[in-house]
Amino acid sequence: MKNTIITIILITKYSLVKYGYAQCGIDKFKCKDGQCIANELLCDGQANCKDESDETYIECNKPEMATCPDYTFRCSYGACIDGDAICNGIKNCIDNSDETLPNCINSSFNTSTSCAKNQFKCNNRQCIAESNLCDGIADCTDNSDETIIQCSSINCPKFFFRCDYGACIDGDLKCNGIKNCADGSDEYPRHCKEIEATTPRLIPITLTTSQSPVTIKSKSCLVPPQPINGYWKLHKSQCCTEQDGYQCENCNVKQGTWLESGAYLVYTCNSGYKLNNSGIAFCSRGEWLSIPACIEIRCAKLQSPSMFAICKHDDLPVSCFDSVLPRTTAQLTCSPGYREDTRLTSSSNVRCNNNGQWEPEPIQCIPACGISTPSSKTLIVNGTQPQITEFPWHASLYVTKNSSVSKQFICGATIIHESLLITAAHCVYDDDNKKFYDASKYDIITGNIFREYDNPLHDIKIVKKAKVKNIYNVCSYLGFDGNYAADIAILEITEPLIFSSFLVPICLDILDEISLHAGILGKVAGFGRTASSPSSQILQTIKLPIVSEDQCTSSTNDSRKYIAAYDKFCAGYANGSSVCDGDSGGGLIFEKRGQWYLKGIVSLSVGIKIVGGSRICDSYSYSLFTDLDHHMTWIQDIIVKLETHKTIPLCIERYNTKYRYNT
Repeated sequence: MKNTIITIILITKYSLVKYGYAQCGIDKFKCKDGQCIANELLCDGQANCKDESDETYIECNKPEMATCPDYTFRCSYGACIDGDAICNGIKNCIDNSDETLPNCINSSFNTSTSCAKNQFKCNNRQCIAESNLCDGIADCTDNSDETIIQCSSINCPKFFFRCDYGACIDGDLKCNGIKNCADGSDEYPRHCKEIEATTPRLIPITLTTSQSPVTIKSKSCLVPPQPINGYWKLHKSQCCTEQDGYQCENCNVKQGTWLESGAYLVYTCNSGYKLNNSGIAFCSRGEWLSIPACIEIRCAKLQSPSMFAICKHDDLPVSCFDSVLPRTTAQLTCSPGYREDTRLTSSSNVRCNNNGQWEPEPIQCIPACGISTPSSKTLIVNGTQPQITEFPWHASLYVTKNSSVSKQFICGATIIHESLLITAAHCVYDDDNKKFYDASKYDIITGNIFREYDNPLHDIKIVKKAKVKNIYNVCSYLGFDGNYAADIAILEITEPLIFSSFLVPICLDILDEISLHAGILGKVAGFGRTASSPSSQILQTIKLPIVSEDQCTSSTNDSRKYIAAYDKFCAGYANGSSVCDGDSGGGLIFEKRGQWYLKGIVSLSVGIKIVGGSRICDSYSYSLFTDLDHHMTWIQDIIVKLETHKTIPLCIERYNTKYRYNT
C-alpha cells in the first residue's frame, strides 16, 4: 500500500512537471522562460507568455486541449477562440489563422480606407504607425508589415540584427531564448552557434554622490526618467529570484542607476493612457532603444470624405474631425456618393470605450456606383444636352503637346474607382511610332459640361481636375494596324477623387447580369460632332441600340475587318444619330434595377468619309465599341493590386482570350 501511494505521488509530480505546472502551482502554467500565467490563459489565442510558449502546437494539442467547445473557433495550431471573432479584421489567433479563411475575403477592411502620411497601409487596408514597419513585431493582423517584400530593401543600423526576411531588431535580442523576429529567425541555430544558451543575470550598479567614482562600462545605460502619466520598473527576471513559493514582481530602481547592456524596463501607464509601442525599453550598447511614451487613450476620428459624423462627449457636442475621448458617442451617415457596406456587421450609433475602440463596429461607407439624377433639356449628333448629375461618372481627357500650347481635349473617359478611369487605347497611343504616349502628358476633368479645359463657365464647386499618373494597356495593341483590337486603356490619377452626388463611379458588370442583344438601348455622353457643327462645346448624350453583327457587317465594306476583332460589338443608327469624332473613349452604359453599368467603350465608326482632304467619321453609319466583358478580369485585378499596394504591370499580354502579365 505504501509503495502504491509513493507511485501515485511520483506520477502526479511527473505530470505536473511534464505539463508545466511545477513551481507555479496547480492553477498556473509555467512558460518556458519561467514566467507563470493563469491556466485559463493557456491556448486562448493570445501570447500571455513573453516567449509565446503558451500558444504552441505542442501545448494546444495535448489530451486535455484536444477539443474546443462548439461555439468557439479552433486556430490552426489548436487554440480555442470566440467563434464570433473570425474574419473581424483583428488577429485573435496568434498565427492569424482566424483572418486567413476563404470566407474572410468579403469581410476585409473597407476599400476606401486611407491612411495618414505617417502610417503604413497593410494589405488588408488596416493602418499602423510607419515606425512599426519591419520592427520584428507583426502589427498588421495579416502580418503584411513583416514580410520580405516590405523589409528586404531596409538597411539595418550598426549593432542591430537583421531577421531573415529583412526586419531590424536590437542586436542584443539575438539568441536570447525569445522570438523577437516575426519569423523567429533570431533564434535559429545557425545564428546562435557562438552564443551561450543562457543569459547572465543582470545586476544593476547604483551610483550615489557619497560613493567614490565608479568607472561605468560603455555598454551600460543610465536609467531614463519616469514617463509622464506612467512609470517603469526593471523586469523581475533581472532583479529577483523566485524561491520558497515567493512570487517575483518587477522592481523599482532609483534614478542615477546604471544597468548592463541587455537590461529591459517594463512600462505601465496611468488610467486613461496607453503605451505607444510594445511597452519595453532595451539597453543596447549604452543606449535605450524604443523608449515608450504614455499617450492619452482616444478613439480614431470618424469624420471622412465618405462619412458624416455627429459626436458628443458627456452630452456636449465635440468635433468628429479629430480623435475623441472615451465615453464619446457618434451618429454616422454616409456622405453623398457613398453607401453603407452591408456585408459588414456594424452600427451607425457607436460609443468610444475605455480602451480607445469604437463599439459596436462603426459602419463603413463605400462608393455608391451607377446612381444618377437625370435632368436633361432638349437640344454626338442629334443628341440632348444633359446635366452632369445624369453622367456623374463621365470625365474628359486632355493632352499637353508642348508647354506653349493649352491643354487640348481629345477623348472621353469613365470613372470606375477613386483613382482609376477607363478610356480607349487609341486616345493615348502614337499610331505612327506604335507606342503609348507618356502618362505625364495627360490631365482629366470630372463634373464638366463645357469642353475647354479652362472654360470660365466651369462650376468650381463641381468640376475637379487631376493629372494622369500611369496608363495601363494591352501590350499587343497596334491601333490601326491591329484593327483596333483591345482598344482599352486604364488611367491611374495622382490623387484619388472624393465622390459626391455630382461625382460617382460607374458600376462594373462583374456578374454579367446585362446581356447585350440586338435592340437593347444604352447611353453615351461626349463632345462629338453635332449635326450643325464640327464638334460640340457642350456635353451631349444619345441613346443607342445594340446592332446585330450581320446587320453591322453588311452596312459597309470596312465594318467586317473591324468587327472581326475579338472584343468588339456594334451599336447605333444609320440615320445620322450616332457617336462621332470627340466621343471616343466615352462609355456606353446600360441600366439595371436603378443602377448604371459600363458595358462598352466608344472605339471607332465603321464608316469614314473624306471632307476637305481629312478623314472624319460618318454619322450615317454604325459605331464599334470595345466590349468590357472581355477585359473584366484584368480590370478587377488592377483594382485589387492598387488597393493592396502591389505592383501593377503597365501592360498585359493577351493569350487565347485570357491574359498573362508582361513585366
